[in-house]
Amino acid sequence: MTNLNILKYTLRIFGVAFIFIVPMMKLDPLGGWAWTPSQWEYEMMIQGIYMTMGLMMIISAQNPLKNSMFIWFVVWSSFVHGGIMAYQAIIDSHEMGHFLGDIPALFILGLIAGYTLRKEEKNLLTDSY
Repeated sequence: MTNLNILKYTLRIFGVAFIFIVPMMKLDPLGGWAWTPSQWEYEMMIQGIYMTMGLMMIISAQNPLKNSMFIWFVVWSSFVHGGIMAYQAIIDSHEMGHFLGDIPALFILGLIAGYTLRKEEKNLLTDSY
């Protein structure tokens, strides 16, 4: 499987997961997706942002190199968001379940998408010479 195919599948899988974040936050069996205390205004905002980002990830999977700026946004925002949540979970012991849920998910997305996109961009530059 090529880096481009891995990137496309990653964008589609995480895109679908982001679209279905609402039920994941509501069910939350391990305490790794929703924060306490529940704040419906915050949750609605996060769900709307992630659902939109998920849809855009699925669309960008059709031509990742053409949409690389958006994908780099996904990569870096995932690292920043995951890092902030990791810090918050460390200082609030009630939130340690996030180390089994959304924190690793964001870092995995950032690592896979960033690595494969970088490889493809490098190949594109090499091939153009």
